[in-house]
Amino acid sequence: MEQRLANCVQLTVNEKQFIENALLSELRVDGRGPLEYRKLSIKFGKDDGSAEVQLGETRVMSFVSAQLVQPYKDRPNEGTLSIFTEFSPMADPSFEPGRPGESAVELGRIIDRGLRESRAIDTESLCILSAKLVWAIRIDIHILDNAG
Repeated sequence: MEQRLANCVQLTVNEKQFIENALLSELRVDGRGPLEYRKLSIKFGKDDGSAEVQLGETRVMSFVSAQLVQPYKDRPNEGTLSIFTEFSPMADPSFEPGRPGESAVELGRIIDRGLRESRAIDTESLCILSAKLVWAIRIDIHILDNAG
């Protein structure tokens, strides 16, 4: 059964009890205290647009590419941003090769929503020539090690 990333996860009674006990004990599975952050590391790759990010024991490789395209007719002054995620079977035995699973799609949506709602990417700044030419940005994220 594939894990769900959204806040609608159905927990068993034992899982709920484990989480409640862990919170009361100020205990985390990885040994961190309740207010400690995971260590963050970002390494830029040799290829343009590539980077490896590590947060705790979770590792991802990302690739950013861009191409000039015609804008959508209903958004003539905006470029586009597309995010694609892939869970490597090496990252977690529950991931299968092939089409992206539900977790990969959900993670892509979460990242996409986070970038859009934070306005981290100004899609209007991706416009080169109104109604004629905009940048289409593509972000590919490959999960190499899944540690939560």
